[in-house]
Amino acid sequence: MNNIKHTLPKTLILVALFALSTSGISYAQEFNTLYWMKGIPQSSYSNPAMQPLANYYVGFPAFSSLYSGFANTGFAPSDVFGKDINGSLFIDDKKLLANLLPNNYLNVNAANDWLAFGFRVRKKNYFSFNIRERVETRFGYTKDLMRLAIEGNDPFLQEGIAASPNAISLDYNHYREFGIGYSRNWNEKLTIGARMKVLQGMSNINFERSNLDLFTSPNNYELTLSADMLVNTSLPFQLAPLENLDSTEFTFNQDDAIQYATNFGNMGIAMDLGAVYNLTERFSVAVSAKDLGYINWKSDVENFSAMGDIEFKGLEFDDVFTDDEENNTEEENNDFGAYIDSIIDLLDRQETTNAYTLMMSPKFYVSAAYNLTRMHRFALLGKGDLYNGKLYPSLTVSYNFQPINRFGSSFSYSIIHGSMHNVGFGMHINIFPVQIYMVTDNFFWAMQPHTLQNLNFQIGVNIAAGFGSKRDNSAPRYRW
Repeated sequence: MNNIKHTLPKTLILVALFALSTSGISYAQEFNTLYWMKGIPQSSYSNPAMQPLANYYVGFPAFSSLYSGFANTGFAPSDVFGKDINGSLFIDDKKLLANLLPNNYLNVNAANDWLAFGFRVRKKNYFSFNIRERVETRFGYTKDLMRLAIEGNDPFLQEGIAASPNAISLDYNHYREFGIGYSRNWNEKLTIGARMKVLQGMSNINFERSNLDLFTSPNNYELTLSADMLVNTSLPFQLAPLENLDSTEFTFNQDDAIQYATNFGNMGIAMDLGAVYNLTERFSVAVSAKDLGYINWKSDVENFSAMGDIEFKGLEFDDVFTDDEENNTEEENNDFGAYIDSIIDLLDRQETTNAYTLMMSPKFYVSAAYNLTRMHRFALLGKGDLYNGKLYPSLTVSYNFQPINRFGSSFSYSIIHGSMHNVGFGMHINIFPVQIYMVTDNFFWAMQPHTLQNLNFQIGVNIAAGFGSKRDNSAPRYRW
């Protein structure tokens, strides 16, 4: 077995943690456009009561549901840049700060089905099973943090308040879910469904507490930093002791990879619930809740806490950014790093290995659909993402065109976390028995990249058959 050796300096660890929150794999509004596209079996992931049109389906292993996306609730590129009188671009600090919410997050994740299948039993019952790999990463940041970075601490001094970049958070979660779904048409009006999921935790980083306050004295401009932080990790390598990270080395070989993929030491459970009710032959309502559950993290766990108040006068910028090796000795070049280390040493720090439990980030859906005819459906969807105790809403209007069971399309417009530039599209086509589909909640950014705040897409290939023998109860009997 070939070992791969890595050296992990302290700075690299910090960069790597931030890179996790800005990587290309991502998560955003996974099911907005897809919600009412019942021709695609994976639409039931957002509402387990939604029975697919196909009497049975089997997803191509590892290719039935490939998802990637991105969301930034704080700002779009157009909020960062302005133009001067000559038409030249410049970074507009005031415009950026004006568009930030008090609490913002950058959300990037991915999902992929290794295995998926479902089938109808006795016309009213639908069973499904899937094994789904999920990587979810959220970086939460406050407006105060950005304001402190851009304007410094002087505005807070003038206002007589502390800069509070609290609620800085990084949540990285890699886990595998084993789901079993069941839905039943109780009568012509009501369909109820549930999906039970066993969760296999793979790796995790969680900022359980990240309370920071920076106060500037009005008399001598000295700074006082109050910190209360607790970071939990479950990773395939060991971080502690933190003071030795500069010289820490680790190896990762094929056996380690197998052990990581088959680690069942971090287990949890979750469920999805949903219902669809046909008020009339034309008008339907649907409600669902997704990811109601938790994971117990017990394997390879480390906890890092820091607490205390630190007073310091600061550094000259020349001392921080100097990189002139000819005019500065090695000792002088290391002053800044030593200064940071001395500040960290003043904090009351602890490193432990206590297990911890993390609740999942649930999603809630409320929707109404109007069937103009069997082929034409208009829908309104409200969604809420619950993260870090705060609800982040989105609203989607969609038009679904389903001329035949083996072909369908959807066009949507969404307002997501205040962003109003989200035009979506989805379609599926069945070339018996193979189904190919793609869905995105925002392709408008390709024409207007300066508006980009949300970007996602989902593609997949299924074997889907048995269309037409069971009428879709949520659609009227007639068609054009």
